[in-house]
Amino acid sequence: MGYVILDLEFNNMMDIEKYFNRFDSNNIKVCKECPNEIIEIGAVKLDKYLKELDSLRIYVKPCIYDVYNPKIKEITGISEKELAHGITFKEALNILKDFVGDNTLCSWAKDDITEIVRNAKYHRCDNIDWIKGYIDIQEYCTKVMGEKKAMSLKRAIEKLNIRMDEGNLHDALNDAEYTKEVFRRIYNYRALKNYIVEDILDMPAIVVKEDDNIDIDTNSIEIKCPKCNSDVVVEYPLKFFNWRFIALSHCDKCKNKILHEVIIKKTLKGKMVYKVNKTIINEIEYMNYADKIKQIG
Repeated sequence: MGYVILDLEFNNMMDIEKYFNRFDSNNIKVCKECPNEIIEIGAVKLDKYLKELDSLRIYVKPCIYDVYNPKIKEITGISEKELAHGITFKEALNILKDFVGDNTLCSWAKDDITEIVRNAKYHRCDNIDWIKGYIDIQEYCTKVMGEKKAMSLKRAIEKLNIRMDEGNLHDALNDAEYTKEVFRRIYNYRALKNYIVEDILDMPAIVVKEDDNIDIDTNSIEIKCPKCNSDVVVEYPLKFFNWRFIALSHCDKCKNKILHEVIIKKTLKGKMVYKVNKTIINEIEYMNYADKIKQIG
């Protein structure tokens, strides 16, 4: 058994309002079932010794969105002509399925595997039993390299002194190749085994956003002091801010000011999963966060 490292590029309507003068905004609607339409698939196949065996690049002809977001075009460099000559998603998925075979599928972060599932469901070809196992290389790399926050692929490349041409980033096959080089340098089979996900539908993969109208279940969240684990006095209850809920409290026992962050993710089955971070902050940081919460209202 070996590994297949996957990278995708998507077309979506993010920030499309900046281009309304060029498009009829009334005809631009976001597909909630499949907000990110796959337009390019890149993959690299490795054997169990991490020797590269084969590579794959597929352009997928879009059918969900009539508009090709100019921002996506600029970032990826993929032309309308290349997409027009692409194949259907169903054809592309069958090719990818054969390419993966019995190997473990890997990607940098869970976005790509999430969109494979979403796009497959949208196109009614959602039998993904061929994915025998999955590894989030970003999660593994972040842990192995001792980073506190999820690493970008670019940061990992720089930190590992991998030769990089920034102009080649955001190209599906090139990013898969870069991810392969990172993977090779941090590979440890014994450690890696703990990161293999057997059931991708049951892993927290989709970050919940404010416009998803999620009511947070406060009973499922432990608001404690990270130092002494005592109950705290919550001065500013949980409010949604950017990509997570935040709250502020203080601990009478430790005299600490505390920032509580709650990230909510959904599994591909729709189950909510909470990740809670508790950080001791200074008075200035506390006041800054308090101001932000007040602005939210």
